[in-house]
Amino acid sequence: MTLAGSTPAVVAAVPVQPDRTTARGWLAQELAGPEYRQSQGSWLARAWSWLWDRLQQVSVPGLGTGWTSVVVVVVLLLALVSVVLLVGGPLRRSARQSPQGPVFDTAPEPASAHFARADAAAAAGDHALAVAERFRGLVRALEERALLDVRPGRTAAEIAAEAGAWLPDCADALHRAARTFEDVRYGGRPATAGTDDDLREVVRQVGAARPVVLDAATGQPA
Repeated sequence: MTLAGSTPAVVAAVPVQPDRTTARGWLAQELAGPEYRQSQGSWLARAWSWLWDRLQQVSVPGLGTGWTSVVVVVVLLLALVSVVLLVGGPLRRSARQSPQGPVFDTAPEPASAHFARADAAAAAGDHALAVAERFRGLVRALEERALLDVRPGRTAAEIAAEAGAWLPDCADALHRAARTFEDVRYGGRPATAGTDDDLREVVRQVGAARPVVLDAATGQPA
């Protein structure tokens, strides 16, 4: 569909043909809405002055030049901006929700050492450190049970996937613990006593679980 074919319906929705001051006021009021407020301090605000000067020279086929043409183009532009904001928002949130990095940044230590630091941090109110150390203790405990190989550089998500194959009843809990670690350690998510308590429960559940026998060829339960 061409712009010429689509503009009559848009123009019909405009009750009057505004003068220069009215048209500019309408657009300023629209851009003041909350859906545009976050963008006004960045590219939208910087581009506005440039666009306004050039919109006055736009000629829409069938309408010619003038303020009606400007209003038609502005309406289409705002619709496009709305789509960009709606699509870009979830993508940015998705990126923020998927931070990853290695679980360990020091030499290997026993699981008991990590759990002791986690308990001390929790008692001191440092729940972010408690969560990080408790998850590390969980990983070391799995290595000490020979359910995981000692392999530096693995992410929490990779560890959860490997351990979940051995402990399928704990797979969901392991993935939840991995997301918590990544969100707190790398994503800047605030940790609370409840966050640490949930991780304590995962540690308890995993410690009580019995591993299944994996098929050597597929890595899946036999």
